[in-house]
Amino acid sequence: MKPILRKVAVHGGHSFSVREDVLPYLYNHWHYHPEVELTLIRKGRGTRLVGDHMERFTDGDLVLLGPNLPHMWRNDADYFQPDSGLHIEAVAIHFHENFWGDTFLQLPEMEPVRMLLKQAGRGLQIHGKAKAALALQMEEILQASGPQKITLLIHLLTAIAATPEKSFLSSLGFVQEYNLQRTDKINEIYHYTFNNFTQALSIETVAKAVHISPHSFCRYFKTRTSKTYFQFLAELRIGYACKLLLENDMSIAQVAYSSGFNNLANFNRQFKAITGKTPMGYFKGYAGKVVIGSS
Repeated sequence: MKPILRKVAVHGGHSFSVREDVLPYLYNHWHYHPEVELTLIRKGRGTRLVGDHMERFTDGDLVLLGPNLPHMWRNDADYFQPDSGLHIEAVAIHFHENFWGDTFLQLPEMEPVRMLLKQAGRGLQIHGKAKAALALQMEEILQASGPQKITLLIHLLTAIAATPEKSFLSSLGFVQEYNLQRTDKINEIYHYTFNNFTQALSIETVAKAVHISPHSFCRYFKTRTSKTYFQFLAELRIGYACKLLLENDMSIAQVAYSSGFNNLANFNRQFKAITGKTPMGYFKGYAGKVVIGSS
């Protein structure tokens, strides 16, 4: 299965798409599209994958993605439970790089935006104080009409280009090497792992579930994600452990076993390797986002 090519709807009378989503959960398939995407998660939590980068997301997440960069927002498991009462709220802007004409971005005045869109090929996360101001500008675009809509988009992109409060997500190597045309089962692997990561998993079990021979699985996963399967699994489990540490009154041992680890010493070692802190140190000193598997 290839990553899904998602069609972005642009309604008549508009040159680019701006939409508000209020749904039980986010679109949770590994996918790509030819449009640039700017997504604000007003409300929601889970794990975000962009290229070979994986990270927890919560309310206020703001990300700019370039064309054809595979990505997925996967809400936590409780969003998929019947009668959970949970929902997500998001604002998404999609546009083709040349929707305003083939020469507009070549104007000298547009160089900052042109360079920003080039950087977005790896995915960019906006954070810090800039994020709140940019989120308000997105809300303005959502309500605007006519020429003002395009003017506000230019102002928004210029502001993103100007802020130092942004960072790359996917690695340069992934962007250069990833081939969308290759036969791809990575979506199946991701879904199986997200649904089962708290259980004991082996290469043989996962390979059988997605119909790949165990002999081929490890090499296949490494070539598609730039990391080993067990590295990916550990990052996913530690991200979930971070959530449990902050949202539940659980002991360190309970968090470890609930996250899929069957050995407390291994959990502590993996936690520090990935987050740079011990579980207790993380709990006591948490003062911002958690980056899992950043490049």
